[in-house]
Amino acid sequence: MTTIAISAYACRFCDAVASFFKSTYKRMIFNMQMSANKRIAQELVHLGFHQQKEFSQILQNMNDKAIEEHYGKK
Repeated sequence: MTTIAISAYACRFCDAVASFFKSTYKRMIFNMQMSANKRIAQELVHLGFHQQKEFSQILQNMNDKAIEEHYGKK
């Protein structure tokens, strides 16, 4: 009887730890995407594809798509 209780507790503990690491990993990936979006927008402006005043618009569009991709599939 105690073996079942211990294994059930261990499973809940393992699930909690796995959930924590999974959510941490997802946040890291999302933050890396936001950082990459900023660098890409800066490079597009620097290379002359867009004027400087459009930097915030480019970045906002890319971030909106990343947010929808990341949070929209749930």
